[in-house]
Amino acid sequence: MNSYIVIFQPDGVCVEVESGKTLLEAAAAAGVAIDSACGGQGSCGKCRVIVTLGRPGGQSGDQLSRAEIQQGVMLACQATVEDDLVVEIPLESQRTDLRILTSEAGAEPSLTQDDVPLARSMSVHVFEPKFGDEEEGDAERLLDAISACCSGSFGDFEIGLSALRSLPTLARHETDLSAVIADLDGRGYVVSLSPDARPTYGLAVDIGTTTVVVYLVDLDTGRFLASCAHLNDQVSFGEDVISRIIYTQEHETGRAELRDAVRQTIDRCLLRAAEEHGVTPDQVVAGACVGNTVMTHLLLDIDPSGIRRDPYIPAVRALPTLLGREVGLRVNPAAPIYLAPCVSSYVGGDITAGVLATGMADSPKLTLFVDLGTNGEIVIGNQDWLVCCSCSAGPAFEGSGLEYGMYATVGAMERIAYDAAADRVTYRTISDAKPRGICGSGLVDALAELLRTGVIDRAGRINLGFPSPRVRVRDERPEFVLVWGEEIGREHDISLGDDDIQNLIRSKSAVYAGVATLLETLGLETGQIERVLLAGGFGNYIDAGNAVTIGLLPDLPLDRIQFVGNTAIAGARMLLLSRSARRRVQELAKRMTNFELSTTRGYMDRYVSGLFLPHTDLSLFPSVARQLEVEV
Repeated sequence: MNSYIVIFQPDGVCVEVESGKTLLEAAAAAGVAIDSACGGQGSCGKCRVIVTLGRPGGQSGDQLSRAEIQQGVMLACQATVEDDLVVEIPLESQRTDLRILTSEAGAEPSLTQDDVPLARSMSVHVFEPKFGDEEEGDAERLLDAISACCSGSFGDFEIGLSALRSLPTLARHETDLSAVIADLDGRGYVVSLSPDARPTYGLAVDIGTTTVVVYLVDLDTGRFLASCAHLNDQVSFGEDVISRIIYTQEHETGRAELRDAVRQTIDRCLLRAAEEHGVTPDQVVAGACVGNTVMTHLLLDIDPSGIRRDPYIPAVRALPTLLGREVGLRVNPAAPIYLAPCVSSYVGGDITAGVLATGMADSPKLTLFVDLGTNGEIVIGNQDWLVCCSCSAGPAFEGSGLEYGMYATVGAMERIAYDAAADRVTYRTISDAKPRGICGSGLVDALAELLRTGVIDRAGRINLGFPSPRVRVRDERPEFVLVWGEEIGREHDISLGDDDIQNLIRSKSAVYAGVATLLETLGLETGQIERVLLAGGFGNYIDAGNAVTIGLLPDLPLDRIQFVGNTAIAGARMLLLSRSARRRVQELAKRMTNFELSTTRGYMDRYVSGLFLPHTDLSLFPSVARQLEVEV
């Protein structure tokens, strides 16, 4: 099979690939990030590129206009490499660094004397072997020494192979050794031995569908050292978990590709964080990972196909603590890797970790916990009970499926306001860059503003009689222009179309219907909710008032709504540092009663009722009714 050279501009990155590969695959091989919301299916139209030299194969793509095709524009996922090529990636198709939520709410966790971290170094005194001790080898003397130091902490001990290999050199004389002892589900495990004390480090990882966040932590003190976040490399295979499962089923090597993609993302973040502090991968002797159920399966190369097939049962929900070499991460091969337990196919370890981190299960207050990210997970409860569900809202609020929707990255409009009297749209973009599109928080603002000003009705339909040139029909598509292209030096205006609005309404309705279904099933009223905890990257940046206005959140006093940051990474850090936290999260996973909304009575009726702004029943949203000056 022939190979060809592909050069990607404007960075001049060069890669050699086999003929027949798509330009999107070639870009991935070159480490060049091209936006592709549909995972290469040709349906989103976001991977537009211009071939400036050479003759590619494949098709132009149904998403392109005749004018674009004449200009040499192609979809990277549809064009194939059949020649040496030079490919220009327009700004709109470039996937730049995301703004990823790495912070956690609450106080800095500290390591107490009673805590048993996942691994920690300690000094052990080993006695010299004596004549007549033929029945006791170096390993037995080491275990005796460790047992004396760790009395009561572990039931029994095991020595890892790497540590065993160092024993003949280190334990032939009476000496003090530094031993790294791991907690393998209550059993002590000797990770490594050294003659001198060495600092030990741990990894806390939040494996999101869209992004990966990594914390580097000092295991001797519990102190946070550095964080790193990156787009999950799996995004190239699809925006959501279902499309990735389908990819594993349709491609012979699909599961291995997705496994390698997420491992590479974690390793990249780890190495970047470690380099800041001169830490080598071998010094990282423990890791705690949290992620949704599909991400957990794919990390471990476990077939996730059962998750999307009736009866929607995962292969595994809770795992024993594994070792670094089993998981395949670039840490000490004998490092223990703890994975937070999942509740169901669509309520994963990131949610159990979030419930742990917020402490909602220890509070008498009736709490609604909502994690808004690529999908929406909901937990309601208190210290006595917990129920949960997952809403198949889809990634619309992360820009997927919208013409000018985008991730929260440079140039994304994150705040939007509209002054109808002056016909002026004001906005704020991430990094104060020229606007390229709209991210989730901006979409919530835009929807609320257009509703309040009468640009759209409660069904989300654009009022074509609204007195503004921003309201127009383009290619038989009603839309509202947020930014005129000529104002920012680009050919196309940035707009929100009628179909975009309907997509957003479906997403917000799925979330609200999930909350309403759980409440009604439990015999509770919305007003009984004493606090709402909003977590996740998208959830942390939205305007709570606007979220209520569009019917994404229940109509409650805004002082009950709290933004709690990245609770998944906060929980992962707690699991890394505390055995009691690891035991607690196992208890929480068993306590949480999951509702499968697709089979829960009344959910679809509530979903349909939510396909209005804010809802068909305005009595559920009295504050919004007052804004709209509508009688309930």
